[in-house]
Amino acid sequence: MKLTQVRGNTWVLESWELIPLYKLDDHRCVLLDTGTVEQREDLEDTLDEAGLTPVAILGSHTHIDHMGSHAYFQKTRGTQVVMSLGEAGQIFSPLGIQLQYNNFPMALFPDYPELGTAPCVPDRVILPGEDRVTLFGAEFTILRTPGHTVDHICVGTPDDVLYVGDAMMTGRTLHHSKFPYAFCVKDYLDSMRKMRTEPADKFIVAHFGIYDEILPLVDMEARFFAERMVDLLDLIEGPTTPA
Repeated sequence: MKLTQVRGNTWVLESWELIPLYKLDDHRCVLLDTGTVEQREDLEDTLDEAGLTPVAILGSHTHIDHMGSHAYFQKTRGTQVVMSLGEAGQIFSPLGIQLQYNNFPMALFPDYPELGTAPCVPDRVILPGEDRVTLFGAEFTILRTPGHTVDHICVGTPDDVLYVGDAMMTGRTLHHSKFPYAFCVKDYLDSMRKMRTEPADKFIVAHFGIYDEILPLVDMEARFFAERMVDLLDLIEGPTTPA
């Protein structure tokens, strides 16, 4: 993975998705998500080459492409795992994970190594109403953005960089989707509306990019949703023709 500075002590590990981290000093960092099991070796090698030890993971949500190494780092390196309440309630047991992936029979879990990472009991749970969390002296802001998952959060670093996780998509990722996944479309759109006015100097979108402004991206995705809804209605009702 390529390690790229975003602003100050906020960096990203570049793969097919962006995995941000915040450097506490020259040797310790806080990871914001951990990617997939398949990315683990590359992730760990890149951190080791940079001389960085992940002392905490502040996760945005528990989809398998974001939490694949939470339990691994917790067990092998003593890394503290910090999650929002709703996401922590899913990752703490195999049954909790299955509730999120209810279309996956547990018999198929071995085919998805990330799902086998449960149980991973978070060391700290971010409760409803908490809008910031301090880890090893660094304060991170928490913006609650449910919709993509039940308790998805965006994380602001001390450098005024906002990691939006999967609270929205951009560019090629968006337009290669038949429809962006949302556990609840209404909440997803409400969260996008919230991000529309969120101040930050930089924005990191997991899928995919680093941006100075988020308003144009939010508006683009809103238009994308509107266009796809029209397409879906046409499929259901048939295209309407002018009288």
